[in-house]
Amino acid sequence: MNIKAKLDKALLNQSFEKEDVSGIWLKYRSIAKMYSEIENAICVLTDLKTRRSVIHYGGMSSLIGDDRSGEETEISSIWEDEILNKVHPEDVRKKLVLEHYFFHFLKDIPMAEWTDYYMVINLRMRSHSTEYLTVLHRMFYAVEEDNARLALCIYNISGNNVNALLHENGVIVNSINGTTLYYNEFKYTDVLSAREKEVLLLIAHGKMSKEIAESLEISLNTVNRHRQNILQKLQVKNSIEAYRLAKAMGLV
Repeated sequence: MNIKAKLDKALLNQSFEKEDVSGIWLKYRSIAKMYSEIENAICVLTDLKTRRSVIHYGGMSSLIGDDRSGEETEISSIWEDEILNKVHPEDVRKKLVLEHYFFHFLKDIPMAEWTDYYMVINLRMRSHSTEYLTVLHRMFYAVEEDNARLALCIYNISGNNVNALLHENGVIVNSINGTTLYYNEFKYTDVLSAREKEVLLLIAHGKMSKEIAESLEISLNTVNRHRQNILQKLQVKNSIEAYRLAKAMGLV
């Protein structure tokens, strides 16, 4: 499972209470359409419960493929693969890691503040002439109860030197007061305990649970408990995935 699958799991494992969100869906669909028209952007609105998305195409669509300005399409997925497939592979990974950080960042602050924040990152996107364009990507969440129910992604062309100083790994911004969290300021170094990091590193080096227990002078049950805690905290299915994600997040 790659970082995209990990994020997919984290988003979809939320417990949604309301069945009918047609009101908020129509509201944000109108907002997405407006952004696509005003900023010539491509906007993607996603319902994380029903796993459906609607894509609104603005003028920039003519630069990355066929001109679909003013059109919209619905897909049965939370991932806009037709767009992501045009993004440089390195930038796709940076985007998904930042989204993973952003989602967990919101879970650690009061729900009333969730809509105060958005994430932003520059992406290299392949044009119809196969050259890479610099595209500004922003992401916002709309809240239902205590979960992020809708996600709004906005892609638009970034002019020459515009946002040139934006951190290469993206940032999280508070739109109320302008506070900006840079990649090295994301407070996730304590997601795993020191002992859990030790266990994870030993697993990455191919050590079995019994060997880890002997090396750290702890019981086999304790090792197994640490392994389960690691999987739960990182929301992954196995230790290999856990190590890859922890490394990407700078935890180990």
